[in-house]
Amino acid sequence: MARAGINKVQVQQARDTVLARGENPSLDAIRIELGNTGSKTTIHRYLREIEEAESTRLDDEQLLTKTLQEMVARLAARLREEANELVSAAEKRLKDQEAQWKQERERLEGSLTVSGEKAHRLEQRLVDSRSSLEQATAELQSERLQAQRQAQQIADLEARLADKDSHLKSLEDKHQHARDALEHFRQASKEQRDQDIRRHEQQVQQLQTELRQLNQSIIVKQGEITQLNKDNARLASELGAVRRQAGSQEDALRKSEQLVSAQREQLSQTSTNLSAKAKERDLYCEQLERARLELKECAHRQTELEIALAEARTSLSHFNAAAEAKR
Repeated sequence: MARAGINKVQVQQARDTVLARGENPSLDAIRIELGNTGSKTTIHRYLREIEEAESTRLDDEQLLTKTLQEMVARLAARLREEANELVSAAEKRLKDQEAQWKQERERLEGSLTVSGEKAHRLEQRLVDSRSSLEQATAELQSERLQAQRQAQQIADLEARLADKDSHLKSLEDKHQHARDALEHFRQASKEQRDQDIRRHEQQVQQLQTELRQLNQSIIVKQGEITQLNKDNARLASELGAVRRQAGSQEDALRKSEQLVSAQREQLSQTSTNLSAKAKERDLYCEQLERARLELKECAHRQTELEIALAEARTSLSHFNAAAEAKR
């Protein structure tokens, strides 16, 4: 936008002043003549309007020959053609690149969506695995507590068995003492057989009765010991089964931990791939921005070509003015 006070008349006067000095009426020269005021865009627009108004006189054979007119027309046409070709090529490249980047962006977005869904599924699997792991851990803890209780029961049964063995040994000792006493009595009775035969017989009968009772007690205790041995074997078998089951649970727990670790590594790899895709997307955005800058440069180049064309026309006008002055 031009500053206040700059108009087409002032630009016309400044241009005429520069031409009167025999200088080239370029944008910088006219702006200096105007006191460094006004934008170059506005000055260029006014110059173009002035030159277009003056170009209506180019058909006057007294000012310009036909050959020079054709040369100027070809030069202008060539400049416009080159500018249009540059702009068309830049626009085509930009459209191709934008189409390519759009396809790549859609592909990346699709890949990102798939990766996000895969990450979500992995997270869900991880949550399920953790839940299964916690359940397996609870079951293993329960089995361990049950195994501890059964081990305590076995220990109690072993203690009871030891008590029974001790009691049995005590009974055997009593039996042995009874046998020893019987033998001692027999020895003593030999010395007093004639005198105490009746009393001896009574004592023998009494001892035999006690012996039968002791034997019956021994048989009963042996039956109890046999039953305890069977119970001990059954409990030992159950303890082995529990220990095997606990080992299986521990193996399943280790496998679950390995699966969780693998899933965590896979999730980490997915996150790394997502970061790489994001960096690749940023790179494509940078390339798109560079293409846009290139298009702007082409537009700027076209403006410069138009300015050069205006300056060529100005030089031609100056040449015509000088030729007229010589005539």
